[in-house]
Amino acid sequence: MIRALLAVSLAAALLAVSLPAVEAAAADRTAAALDRDVNRLERAGESLLAADDPGARRVLTVTLPANSLVAVGVERFVVDCDPACGVRYSLRNGATRTRRLSLPLVTPDGPVRFGTPGDHRLRLGLARGDGGRVVTVRG
Repeated sequence: MIRALLAVSLAAALLAVSLPAVEAAAADRTAAALDRDVNRLERAGESLLAADDPGARRVLTVTLPANSLVAVGVERFVVDCDPACGVRYSLRNGATRTRRLSLPLVTPDGPVRFGTPGDHRLRLGLARGDGGRVVTVRG
Protein backbone atom coordinates (compact mmCIF):
# COMPACT_ATOMS: atom_id res chain seq x y z
CA MET A 1 0.00 0.00 0.00
CA ILE A 2 2.79 2.40 0.91
CA ARG A 3 4.67 1.51 -2.26
CA ALA A 4 1.63 2.34 -4.39
CA LEU A 5 1.15 5.66 -2.58
CA LEU A 6 4.84 6.47 -3.04
CA ALA A 7 4.66 5.59 -6.77
CA VAL A 8 1.61 7.81 -7.29
CA SER A 9 3.24 10.69 -5.39
CA LEU A 10 6.42 10.36 -7.42
CA ALA A 11 4.48 10.30 -10.71
CA ALA A 12 2.54 13.42 -9.71
CA ALA A 13 5.76 15.23 -8.79
CA LEU A 14 7.40 14.31 -12.11
CA LEU A 15 4.33 15.50 -14.02
CA ALA A 16 4.30 18.82 -12.16
CA VAL A 17 7.98 19.37 -12.93
CA SER A 18 7.65 18.53 -16.64
CA LEU A 19 4.49 20.54 -17.49
CA PRO A 20 6.22 23.93 -17.83
CA ALA A 21 8.62 22.43 -20.37
CA VAL A 22 5.72 20.91 -22.32
CA GLU A 23 3.89 24.26 -22.35
CA ALA A 24 7.02 26.10 -23.53
CA ALA A 25 7.54 23.56 -26.30
CA ALA A 26 3.91 23.95 -27.40
CA ALA A 27 4.31 27.75 -27.57
CA ASP A 28 7.54 27.40 -29.58
CA ARG A 29 5.89 24.96 -31.96
CA THR A 30 2.91 27.28 -32.55
CA ALA A 31 5.15 30.32 -33.07
CA ALA A 32 7.33 28.41 -35.54
CA ALA A 33 4.28 27.31 -37.55
CA LEU A 34 2.91 30.87 -37.69
CA ASP A 35 6.34 32.22 -38.66
CA ARG A 36 6.37 29.74 -41.57
CA ASP A 37 2.96 31.07 -42.65
CA VAL A 38 4.30 34.64 -42.54
CA ASN A 39 7.33 33.56 -44.61
CA ARG A 40 4.98 31.99 -47.18
CA LEU A 41 2.99 35.24 -47.32
CA GLU A 42 6.16 37.21 -47.94
CA ARG A 43 7.42 34.80 -50.62
CA ALA A 44 4.04 34.79 -52.41
CA GLY A 45 4.02 38.61 -52.43
CA GLU A 46 7.58 38.74 -53.75
CA SER A 47 6.65 36.23 -56.46
CA LEU A 48 3.68 38.34 -57.54
CA LEU A 49 5.83 41.46 -57.75
CA ALA A 50 8.67 39.76 -59.62
CA ALA A 51 6.87 37.65 -62.18
CA ASP A 52 3.26 38.69 -62.69
CA ASP A 53 1.13 41.40 -64.24
CA PRO A 54 -1.45 43.49 -62.36
CA GLY A 55 -4.56 41.41 -61.74
CA ALA A 56 -2.63 38.25 -60.82
CA ARG A 57 -3.71 36.48 -57.62
CA ARG A 58 -2.46 33.99 -55.06
CA VAL A 59 -4.37 32.28 -52.25
CA LEU A 60 -2.60 31.19 -49.07
CA THR A 61 -3.94 29.20 -46.15
CA VAL A 62 -3.03 30.24 -42.61
CA THR A 63 -3.73 27.60 -39.97
CA LEU A 64 -4.44 28.72 -36.41
CA PRO A 65 -4.12 25.82 -33.98
CA ALA A 66 -6.52 25.17 -31.12
CA ASN A 67 -5.26 24.90 -27.57
CA SER A 68 -3.89 21.40 -26.98
CA LEU A 69 -1.03 19.60 -25.31
CA VAL A 70 1.20 20.17 -28.36
CA ALA A 71 0.06 23.65 -29.44
CA VAL A 72 -0.89 26.93 -27.80
CA GLY A 73 -4.06 28.48 -29.15
CA VAL A 74 -3.85 31.70 -31.14
CA GLU A 75 -5.85 34.59 -29.80
CA ARG A 76 -5.43 36.80 -32.85
CA PHE A 77 -3.57 36.92 -36.18
CA VAL A 78 -3.61 40.32 -37.93
CA VAL A 79 -2.22 41.58 -41.24
CA ASP A 80 -2.25 45.38 -41.14
CA CYS A 81 -0.68 48.28 -43.02
CA ASP A 82 -1.28 51.14 -40.63
CA PRO A 83 1.22 52.79 -40.45
CA ALA A 84 3.72 50.15 -41.64
CA CYS A 85 2.83 46.76 -43.08
CA GLY A 86 3.29 43.77 -40.89
CA VAL A 87 1.83 40.69 -39.28
CA ARG A 88 1.08 40.54 -35.58
CA TYR A 89 -0.11 37.49 -33.69
CA SER A 90 -0.90 36.83 -30.06
CA LEU A 91 -0.87 33.43 -28.43
CA ARG A 92 -3.20 32.43 -25.61
CA ASN A 93 -0.23 32.19 -23.24
CA GLY A 94 0.24 35.99 -23.58
CA ALA A 95 3.15 36.00 -26.04
CA THR A 96 2.87 38.50 -28.90
CA ARG A 97 5.06 38.73 -31.99
CA THR A 98 5.19 41.39 -34.67
CA ARG A 99 6.92 41.00 -38.00
CA ARG A 100 7.36 43.91 -40.40
CA LEU A 101 7.04 43.10 -44.07
CA SER A 102 9.22 44.89 -46.61
CA LEU A 103 6.75 44.35 -49.45
CA PRO A 104 4.58 47.18 -50.77
CA LEU A 105 1.35 45.81 -49.24
CA VAL A 106 -2.08 47.33 -48.86
CA THR A 107 -5.12 46.02 -47.02
CA PRO A 108 -7.89 47.79 -48.95
CA ASP A 109 -10.69 46.42 -46.76
CA GLY A 110 -8.90 47.28 -43.51
CA PRO A 111 -6.82 44.97 -41.33
CA VAL A 112 -7.24 41.26 -42.00
CA ARG A 113 -8.03 39.57 -38.67
CA PHE A 114 -8.35 35.91 -37.75
CA GLY A 115 -9.08 34.66 -34.25
CA THR A 116 -10.70 31.26 -34.43
CA PRO A 117 -8.86 27.94 -34.72
CA GLY A 118 -8.73 26.35 -38.14
CA ASP A 119 -7.75 27.17 -41.70
CA HIS A 120 -8.12 30.74 -42.95
CA ARG A 121 -7.55 32.02 -46.48
CA LEU A 122 -5.50 35.06 -47.41
CA ARG A 123 -6.09 36.35 -50.94
CA LEU A 124 -3.16 38.23 -52.43
CA GLY A 125 -3.48 40.26 -55.61
CA LEU A 126 -1.22 42.46 -57.67
CA ALA A 127 -2.47 45.97 -58.39
CA ARG A 128 -1.19 49.37 -59.42
CA GLY A 129 -0.80 51.83 -56.57
CA ASP A 130 0.33 55.42 -56.15
CA GLY A 131 4.00 54.46 -56.02
CA GLY A 132 3.91 51.61 -58.53
CA ARG A 133 2.83 48.01 -58.13
CA VAL A 134 1.46 46.85 -54.76
CA VAL A 135 0.27 43.56 -53.30
CA THR A 136 -3.26 43.65 -51.91
CA VAL A 137 -4.20 41.38 -49.01
CA ARG A 138 -7.76 40.37 -48.19
CA GLY A 139 -9.20 37.78 -45.82
